[in-house]
Amino acid sequence: MMMIIHSYSLYHLISLKLQNLRGTMMLAETPQPCATFIAHSHDIPLGFVHVRTHNDGISNEISATIPLIAVSPSAQGLGVGKILMNCAEQWAKEHDCRLLHLEVFANNKKANGFYQALGFKPELVTMIKTL
Repeated sequence: MMMIIHSYSLYHLISLKLQNLRGTMMLAETPQPCATFIAHSHDIPLGFVHVRTHNDGISNEISATIPLIAVSPSAQGLGVGKILMNCAEQWAKEHDCRLLHLEVFANNKKANGFYQALGFKPELVTMIKTL
């Protein structure tokens, strides 16, 4: 499968009129550097990753975070996610970030395994109780 990765500026993405309100909020205009990489094959979208810098609350250093990543169900298991994560990691290195951060639900075993295979390690656990 031939895959093409494009990098888009925030302005270009907003001009695409994203419909997902939560995604739009995560992609809201920010003074921090950011980028979105979109993978597609023959004009069929396969997935995307959004990466931006942020100030790490513990070390107080500038690091990179991935607030959004998605791969089409039909493209999962084909290496699309790994390629997108490599793009985000390379972007973070180019912006002198020592750390790359992301959040994933504890019960999402597939995603947790994927991220751990890429070298991510759990650092903080959020505890929730249903009332």
